[in-house]
Amino acid sequence: MARASASYEVQIYVQDHWVLEGRFDTEAEALVFGRKALSGGRIEGIRVVRDWRRPDGRHVETEVHVEFRQVSRAVAASPIDEAPALCLTLDHCYGVQSRMTMNRVLRNYVERAVVTPTEVLHNHAELARLLNTDSLVPTAVGRVAALQADRAGTDGRGRRDALNLLMHELTDRARVAAARKDLPAIAATGFRPMFDRLDSSLPAEERDFLARVVLSRELVQMRNWLAKLDFLGELAREDGGTADRPLVLLDGVIADVLGAPSVAQELLGAQGSLAEALCNLIDLSRGRLSPAKRAEGDRAVQLNELLAFHDLDQTRLVILDLVRRQLKGTQPLYRSDPSLEMDAFQEILKRTLGPDGPAGGGPMAEALVLRYLRFLEGGGAPGRKQAIAEVAGRIPDARDRVRFLLALADSDLGHGHAGDIARLLHALTGNPAGYGRFVHPRLPPRDNLEALTLLYCQSADSALPEEARTRLTGDLDALLVAYITGERVVERLDDPGDALRLRANRLLQVCAPGILRSRRALEMVRRRVVEHLRQPQFDRKYVEDLPDAVAQQRALREFYRMLGEAGFV
Repeated sequence: MARASASYEVQIYVQDHWVLEGRFDTEAEALVFGRKALSGGRIEGIRVVRDWRRPDGRHVETEVHVEFRQVSRAVAASPIDEAPALCLTLDHCYGVQSRMTMNRVLRNYVERAVVTPTEVLHNHAELARLLNTDSLVPTAVGRVAALQADRAGTDGRGRRDALNLLMHELTDRARVAAARKDLPAIAATGFRPMFDRLDSSLPAEERDFLARVVLSRELVQMRNWLAKLDFLGELAREDGGTADRPLVLLDGVIADVLGAPSVAQELLGAQGSLAEALCNLIDLSRGRLSPAKRAEGDRAVQLNELLAFHDLDQTRLVILDLVRRQLKGTQPLYRSDPSLEMDAFQEILKRTLGPDGPAGGGPMAEALVLRYLRFLEGGGAPGRKQAIAEVAGRIPDARDRVRFLLALADSDLGHGHAGDIARLLHALTGNPAGYGRFVHPRLPPRDNLEALTLLYCQSADSALPEEARTRLTGDLDALLVAYITGERVVERLDDPGDALRLRANRLLQVCAPGILRSRRALEMVRRRVVEHLRQPQFDRKYVEDLPDAVAQQRALREFYRMLGEAGFV
């Protein structure tokens, strides 16, 4: 028979029913969590329920604590620790970074009203309702202004006045739009036809604004997050799939919905741990969420399909930002078994990696290092330096390790440790004889050259300080040359046992734009091509393995086209 065991559920009272908020191993943990939730003044009641599993497998629930308090009806601005760069124009206010900040600083209002930033900014009635809610907007503006002023080194009062001026402009623009009766309705036409019927002579920004006004008129009637998400998904899939500007507009509002506090949890359902939830969110952002154990009509599966087949850049950004902020937080990745905390971190690190660098770029790399810092005894600059080195060391693939460090260089943490990052990169790439860590012996030379060239380009375009960037690209150049020389790449491409046409074509393919950007490596291959071109009667020898004159002429035309693309003629 199974052994008896018990756990403790914390449930919160919502309107007329209880909702599970958390599960704990001990009654003390559950009480601390429940009372902390109750102390916020926005939850009417909590109770702790002991769930005892009998030896025969049956569950017995016993209420061990219940507590109610008066709910505060005031809506307060939430504390935030970061804000977007200075908002100078209305377009900045409508941008994704500004809307993400609105979702965070107005989270209590957003959750209560079930309204997205796009709806607030484009529907005058919703904007007026927000402006009339206690002192919410002045407080929120003050918090954003303080963060922006501190970041830019400017006067906080002047920044607040500038934001208030923009709020007046936003309100006036929404009021004018609300009075328009000539805008087509989505219900009558569909989303893309509605967009096409807007005046095409208008500036692109004004046309986009009016399309969002129309979209907001529909969304404000839905006071349920998942209903909004369903509606937006249907519009995105309309007539085989929306594209271009209309898709960008829908992407922005889907991102707003995903940025609401409770939506991600409701979308994914119950998760075994925070680590599992974060891994699923990373997979979702890439359109790779596993459909296993999910119904075909599951909303997460439907959103996953949209992300897999459409360029929903703003939605991806919001999902990955949620992962980033959770990593920077203090909640354990694996609460039920602390011994698995490091394994959970390693799995999240693995999920973030990709050929374009870690998902979420520099901010995600920074969050991973700061999370890892919690495993170390030391803090401060020495602790951060150690964390950077150890996180990079946990990445098995050398190319992924370089990309992680390049991403980290483009973050606040990376800016403060630029020298440490540069030293780690040089230690990784500075020995040409170590090229074997950067190539796969079973892949064709062209594939390895492309992979090394991609890394070279990513390094050349990185946020490293100029001196470190020059040193790194020089190291990668030397690695490329060492690979070409050590693996006799030119000789393998120019195998004397093959027809001259095949040999010359393989060499030219390596010289094509995008395959090799390293000057020294490219010159090695180009020299061999020139040697062939200087052969007496090259054209005749090039096509002598082809059976007829038509095929020969076609092959020569293609060869000289490739020569032109590679810059030989």
